[in-house]
Amino acid sequence: MKKKKENYIITIDNVQYNDDREDRFTFSTVGDYRTEGDTRVIAYEDSAATGFEGSETTLHVSPDMVTMIRTGEYSSSLILEKGKRHTCHYGTPVGDLPLGIYTSRINNELTDSGGTLDFSYSLDLNANMFVSTDLKITVREKTKPDA
Repeated sequence: MKKKKENYIITIDNVQYNDDREDRFTFSTVGDYRTEGDTRVIAYEDSAATGFEGSETTLHVSPDMVTMIRTGEYSSSLILEKGKRHTCHYGTPVGDLPLGIYTSRINNELTDSGGTLDFSYSLDLNANMFVSTDLKITVREKTKPDA
């Protein structure tokens, strides 16, 4: 099995809005960042901070779309496309759910050496919106320790 590169620091700033409540968290980890054709790929191991410890999240970022795939005990596959609603699979501790996901904003400022990706989306169950999320992902090269 090929070991993944952990050549970048990935910081995730997440704000979730649910009814009148706002929850924020920031999570930093090391992970892989690479380009595959016109797509940028961000991959990292989740931790207890994300609620998905033992899982791996991979984002495929193209000019108009972000596909977020989580593998592990609670697997998910989300398609985020600005101005469109998709039905996606979302794994949770209480079972798998088919959720609607509507993406209102994608701002992609990723370059070959890193950058930022931020987007806003809402999740609905049976067309009833239950959470809205603003997510900002910052990718930067890991600095090498002094020799």
